[in-house]
Amino acid sequence: MLMKPFITLLSALLLGLSLNAAEAPAKKKAAPKKAPATEAARPSAKIEAIAKTLTSAQRTKLLKILNEGDEKALLAIPGVGETRAAAIKKARPFADVTGVMKVEGVGDTTFAEMVAHAKAGFPDQKEAAKPGATAEKEKAPTKKKAPAKKKGATK
Repeated sequence: MLMKPFITLLSALLLGLSLNAAEAPAKKKAAPKKAPATEAARPSAKIEAIAKTLTSAQRTKLLKILNEGDEKALLAIPGVGETRAAAIKKARPFADVTGVMKVEGVGDTTFAEMVAHAKAGFPDQKEAAKPGATAEKEKAPTKKKAPAKKKGATK
């Protein structure tokens, strides 16, 4: 009679230990799940192709701005506002310009805008926008008046 309660107690103890042992590997399995997420963050073939359109000098300068640029330099890049600039600063350093794709909020379109900005010679948006807008306003009336004069001169 003593044997039956002893076997029941021993079985319960072994069951409890096996459950604890089963939980420990489950925690270890959770860590490898993060590895595929890192792999998924690798740039796509499309991003690699866009990045390859940069010259060596353009690529180096863009990488320098991404890694060392102050907020003003980062804000000059199209598609980068204060939030993305802060996220870029937090994710530094980048080994390559495609590394910026790991930053939350930077997608294919934003990256393409960054590359286009680099290919254009990194113009300052504020300075480029003011003269460009003024020149367009000045050119537009001239173009409208020119056809009107030609029509009047033709008659």
